[in-house]
Amino acid sequence: MPAISDRRLASVYASFERKLQREGRGGLSRDQALEVLAELADRTGRTSKAMLQELRTAGLTVAQQAELVKKGVTAEERADLKALLAERQVPLSPAARELFEAVLGGALVTRDAALDAVVTPGTGVKGTTRPNATIEAVNVSAAAGSGHDVFVVGQADERGRFAARLSGPQRPKEGDFVRLRARFDDGTTSDWITVKADGRDARPAALIVNRLELSTAASGKVAVRTRDDEQHLSEPGATLAFTNVRTGAVEQVALDAQGRLPKDFSLAGKAGDRFAVAVTDGAHNRNLQQVAGYVTVAGGARSGGLAPTPGLHKDELNADGTPKMVKKTFSGPLFEGGVSMHDVQQGSLANCYFPAAVAAVAHARPELLQRLVKDNGDGTFTFTFTQRDWATGRTKQVPVTVDGDLWVKPEKGTPVYGRGGTDHRPESMELWFPLLEKAYAQWKGSYDVVGNGGVASDVFEELTGEASDYYDLHARTNPDTLWKRITSAVDDARPMAAGTHEPKDVNYTNTGVFDDHAYSIIGYQTEGSKRYVVLRNPWGDSEPKNNGPDDGVFKLELERFMHLFANVMTLAPA
Repeated sequence: MPAISDRRLASVYASFERKLQREGRGGLSRDQALEVLAELADRTGRTSKAMLQELRTAGLTVAQQAELVKKGVTAEERADLKALLAERQVPLSPAARELFEAVLGGALVTRDAALDAVVTPGTGVKGTTRPNATIEAVNVSAAAGSGHDVFVVGQADERGRFAARLSGPQRPKEGDFVRLRARFDDGTTSDWITVKADGRDARPAALIVNRLELSTAASGKVAVRTRDDEQHLSEPGATLAFTNVRTGAVEQVALDAQGRLPKDFSLAGKAGDRFAVAVTDGAHNRNLQQVAGYVTVAGGARSGGLAPTPGLHKDELNADGTPKMVKKTFSGPLFEGGVSMHDVQQGSLANCYFPAAVAAVAHARPELLQRLVKDNGDGTFTFTFTQRDWATGRTKQVPVTVDGDLWVKPEKGTPVYGRGGTDHRPESMELWFPLLEKAYAQWKGSYDVVGNGGVASDVFEELTGEASDYYDLHARTNPDTLWKRITSAVDDARPMAAGTHEPKDVNYTNTGVFDDHAYSIIGYQTEGSKRYVVLRNPWGDSEPKNNGPDDGVFKLELERFMHLFANVMTLAPA
């Protein structure tokens, strides 16, 4: 039997399922379907018996019966009905299927021979596939190049049924599109299917700008392609608008059912042209005035306004003020598989507040970092920060353009300061984080300036343009209040960081946690009555013992967290 939330509906369906299996005959009949639908009428003020009697009124069309049922159907019950449509253990007769689809407003379930699924807003996905298959999914409406677009969300049982939750930024809202596939024991997979959650569209379409690649083509055209043709750019059917900043010309294109560009799509333009790209799903940003990002055609003249490489920290200078380090040009990809917190690795600079804040944003809201940077297509990159005037409360945008030159250790050739990912070679290191840190240091004055203390909450505001909260922990802090603050921020996809005490205040010996240091808060867990805070060290390693691989990610019981940490910082609720 499929996973059904409504207990009464589940009971009625289960009785039909047993009867049909016992009698060994066909699927659910039209009259049995009416009995199922009558159970969905509990919000109309009538009993299921009264509703069934009305549904059986002679002369009623399928459309009229559907309208009667719709008046009392909740979003959860619509999801239950979709689960019945996806069920294969007990097939539906054509008349029963027609009734169910009429209530849902059409055949809303995308089907594959090996996978059926429905999406429940606020919860996740459920459906049927082959027994014991692994279910992989991505919320296309929420994902914006987060580094690992596709997540393993669950596993089917021995009858092929599954019900999996999607949490954090992936948690579906009304109107979201979720792509799924099943991975089987033999290594093969089902086709991808796309399922839309019921309800009005609650989330604006996101666009993964860094997947777009523009290059010159014949006859004064610019070829537009996606770096990975199998990956989506935005929601299925979304419309993109490309505005040539040089000419002002606007060209639009609709994405296909997989959220991808049509083949051979091109624009009018030339090498060096910069395009502003906007997206609409038909419900949000209909006038296409909100720009998702910028893309530049490869080639053309080098961008102006290039900022020099910021000066070294004083610890990397000789006694006469000359640098101990040398500069090297890095030419690796700006993004490698999108934005991930694991891309962020603090270097020798004592600026833990900055990588801790950046990693927290990368984990919770990677699309904000995607929009922060523009690849100028000429080896330079423009990062746009937000500066607040504390006297007036007003903000302004501060663009900083940098190139790929980074300070490196002469003997190794590896970056002195922030590094991207685990491959630190000049030709292949992922550049977005070290260049973001470089632009930030240039904006503030030098690496020495940003390496002498700061707070993550300021960085949250400078990266996002949104207001932040700073919360001191002390002996009177209520654990339940703190837990609610942390869980609500995680559930709302608001980035968080936390700072430890100075060594004179707390003894950190053998704790695996370091004094006067900032960490990203990336989640929470519960195990029975115990509550845990999940954190990440911006070094990318070094953590308490027995916390899994030494990747900097670890968990602390809430009371232990409150003892070792002095403050919690996050973006303020909207």
